[in-house]
Amino acid sequence: MISAITDRGLKRELNEDNFFYREFGQKFVAVVSDGMGGHNAGEVASSLACKAVEEFIGKADIFHYTKINMKKAVSYANHIVFKHSCANSGLSGMGATFVLAVYNGKKLFVANLGDSRAYIISNGSMELVTEDHSIVFQLVKSNIITKQEAKEHPKRNEILKALGIAPEVFPDIFEVEVSKGDQLILCSDGLSNMVDDDVICQTIIDEKDIVLANTKLIELANLNGGYDNITSVLIEIQ
Repeated sequence: MISAITDRGLKRELNEDNFFYREFGQKFVAVVSDGMGGHNAGEVASSLACKAVEEFIGKADIFHYTKINMKKAVSYANHIVFKHSCANSGLSGMGATFVLAVYNGKKLFVANLGDSRAYIISNGSMELVTEDHSIVFQLVKSNIITKQEAKEHPKRNEILKALGIAPEVFPDIFEVEVSKGDQLILCSDGLSNMVDDDVICQTIIDEKDIVLANTKLIELANLNGGYDNITSVLIEIQ
């Protein structure tokens, strides 16, 4: 089961987040992308990224040699966004954060660039799968600042890696053991920055229906200020 929601939030004029998912029986492919750039450019970047993945899986069996094909999918998406950025002065410099999840019926694989995240909820607890490619995440990881301080840090929006800003990208790829009934959440920082991890986890556990749980997460992000676009793709492993 999959629930996918994107919301403009309360402060932004545009929604520059996009998502894509497709189920193949018990297998699935899912993406969340958060655009960056000038007026409209961020929305274009994230939209192109999601469409590129859709195109790629139409041509290649991403469930076979999954890690290799995920790298190819990310590389293809990067090529598409970078090409459009170079070809159109109004889109120059655009990019997008990017998190891609592929479940082949046995194992879950996750690739990411930037600070869009993947979490796994299993046995009543939630684990962050990805590592943000951001300055503040590295500061937290090095115990220089706390997670709470990171939310207010002046460089909290500075990303170290993104899709489409260079000819080549080097995503992190994670392989995760999952069981039936575990839940995966892919989200933009409009959710993870506005709702604490423990609240995200408890909301998903308390709401047995993933559509209701996902709707509640968006509502919580907006109740806490809704300062950014909010996207959440919540999936129950079958």
